[in-house]
Amino acid sequence: MKKKIIAGVLVAAAVAIFLGLRGGGKSESAEKDMPFADAQKGDLVIDVLEGGNIQALNFLEFRNEVKLLNGVKILEIIDEGYYVTEDDVAKGKVLVRLDQSELEEAIVDHDVQFQQTEAAYAEAKQSIEIQESEALSSIKLERQTLRFALLDFQKFVGAQAAQSTLQKLGLPFDTDSLAAYEKEATILIVNAFDTRELADEATDDTSVTNFALEADDSLAANVNFGSFLKDELLGDGEAEQTIRRMRDEALVASSELAVVEESVEGAKRLHQREFITKQTLENEMVGLDKARLALQRSETELELFRDYEFPKEAEKMLSVYEEALLSLIRSKREKMAQMSQIYAKFRSAKRRYELELKKRENLEEQLAGCVIRAKLPGLVAYGGADANYYTSRYYDGISSGATLKNGQPIITIPDMSKLGVEVNIHESHIKKIELGQKVYITAESVPDKTLVGRIAKVAVLPDSNASRYNPSLKVYPATVEIEGTHDFLKPGMSAKVEIIVNELEDVTYVPVQAVFVENSEHFVFMKTSSGYKRQPVRIGAFNNDFIELQEGVDAGDKVFLKMPDSYEPAKVQNSRIARDAREREAEAEAKAEAKAKAKAEAGKVDKTASTAGETEEAVESDEKA
Repeated sequence: MKKKIIAGVLVAAAVAIFLGLRGGGKSESAEKDMPFADAQKGDLVIDVLEGGNIQALNFLEFRNEVKLLNGVKILEIIDEGYYVTEDDVAKGKVLVRLDQSELEEAIVDHDVQFQQTEAAYAEAKQSIEIQESEALSSIKLERQTLRFALLDFQKFVGAQAAQSTLQKLGLPFDTDSLAAYEKEATILIVNAFDTRELADEATDDTSVTNFALEADDSLAANVNFGSFLKDELLGDGEAEQTIRRMRDEALVASSELAVVEESVEGAKRLHQREFITKQTLENEMVGLDKARLALQRSETELELFRDYEFPKEAEKMLSVYEEALLSLIRSKREKMAQMSQIYAKFRSAKRRYELELKKRENLEEQLAGCVIRAKLPGLVAYGGADANYYTSRYYDGISSGATLKNGQPIITIPDMSKLGVEVNIHESHIKKIELGQKVYITAESVPDKTLVGRIAKVAVLPDSNASRYNPSLKVYPATVEIEGTHDFLKPGMSAKVEIIVNELEDVTYVPVQAVFVENSEHFVFMKTSSGYKRQPVRIGAFNNDFIELQEGVDAGDKVFLKMPDSYEPAKVQNSRIARDAREREAEAEAKAEAKAKAKAEAGKVDKTASTAGETEEAVESDEKA
């Protein structure tokens, strides 16, 4: 059995050695047969090659401006390739005629609604003037009532007393202070109707409280008008005149009483002497009672006026004045609220009218756009100037009877005096492209003629249409302007452009496939007599075919155009080294475990030879099986 195991190991080792020798021979043979190239010395043109379509840089494009849900049909269209002349432009030759029947019906239907909107707008405008006039009249009346209330109070207590009282209460006391009070109140009212502040307050529930049905006393109730008479503060007003009149009446009554009293005393003396009758004396006594009552009545009226009537009338007049102030402000608030509603209705009606008017004008513009006339001489081409697969596939072909969608290009008249090429620059080359760079253009239909141009425009962002169907594709649209005019060029021709990025003189260069990069290091595989040599290099500019080598390679050196099969990159070597280390570590652990196991089994010496023999026979039987 041991001989069989040893023989198997030798056979496996021989096979491995044979395969290794066979593989090495194949690798060495492959390196000898690998393609290579010579490093060259000379001038190198750094360019970018792209393909594109020749387009007119200036053109007149006509699009469908009719906005109908189901599109609009072409009734008539001029033949593609027709050359519009100056005479056609002067006569306004019809190039395209679209079906306008549906638009005419829409305009008729819109007329009714437009007239109603116009009438509502005029009514709202007149309503503003009427409501403004009524509001101003109402405010004028309130202002007049306020002035009259102030005059009545001044008339009753006197101008000086009225002014002093009103100043203490913080109320306007004359014409100027009334005007200032009204102006300040008006400003507050106008600010209270500021729509922006109202919008901010709308979200605040604490700004509005429930009405408690409780009102504070008027300012007039806190004025002690009795002190006016005690302190002689009352001015020369109606109240003072009334007091004077009552005082005069009491004085007259007192004088009359004194006269009557003397008359009565004389009558008594005469009656005692029997010069007059008792009846005459009684008459004199009645006159005395009347005089006494008259004096008492005058004094009582004066006291009542001073103690009750004057304070009541003064407070009443001051309250009327105070209420007139509040009424003016309240009236202004009410009128402001009413006018805000009127203005809101007017703005709504005006906005509605403007929308309907705009809709009417839009319908008329669409109707006018159903007939397209010649505006510029040139060659007629169907579709848009920049039509491509991503846009044109959504539209029907342009022909008589075709249905157009809104915004669909119908015909284009290019300016043949200024042509260019629309190209897409791949993102790997975009950093090399700059405005004004020289470009060589070759039309595929005329390959024997090379034209010269310049980069006129480069997009800042990549084309979204190109990346929509291929997200990994990032290209930047660019425009090449062709110098001069060329009769053989037509819009839509395919062309190749060579953008000259740089022209290097006397440099060393190799094919781009000969340069490799590993860990940010560029290198080549130089051909040697024994095989190859990995040579680090410093690269420069490059085009689609060649790359400049600034260091590491000289002219005439031979470099491989592909990586040798036997070369292992650093990552592969590191991986193999790590794998070998892991295998050695696993082998050491296995030996340690086997050693420990052998030591543990060394103590089991009590097993019999027969058992060992039976075990050996069983093993041989298993091997045979």
